[in-house]
Amino acid sequence: MKKMKKSLLLLSVFSLLTNVASAQKKISLREIPELITQTYVFAIIFLVVFLLLSIIISNIIAYEGGTSPKDPGKRKMWFWIFAILGPISFYLYNFIMVIPNMRPGPAVDAFGSTNLIATLIVLVSYILIGFILSKTMKRGKLGNWFPSKDK
Repeated sequence: MKKMKKSLLLLSVFSLLTNVASAQKKISLREIPELITQTYVFAIIFLVVFLLLSIIISNIIAYEGGTSPKDPGKRKMWFWIFAILGPISFYLYNFIMVIPNMRPGPAVDAFGSTNLIATLIVLVSYILIGFILSKTMKRGKLGNWFPSKDK
């Protein structure tokens, strides 16, 4: 039942985003500075969401006993999966939902490389914050993202 509610919530959010994007008028050149600011804010939101997902998944994975436990590898794997999914989903969101709503020509040219720069911000910040969290919590589950040699 919980899974169905989550799926329904995600479907509602995506359909709302689609309706908002399709109902909006074409973005003109003078609206581009505001759109650039929105894009960077969305980049930070994507960063936080995917970082939180990675933290939650890492904390859900139970410790395994024995001489060669597989749980550190699972946590590291999920960290890197979200490191890939976060920037890709952000880039695709902009490519599919934002750029088609711009007027062709100067508006698209003015928006230029904002999508790429914001995507790189998501990727680099995710890895940097993940590294810092891993090193500050090296005895916890997040320490498996970037394990230390001195354990």
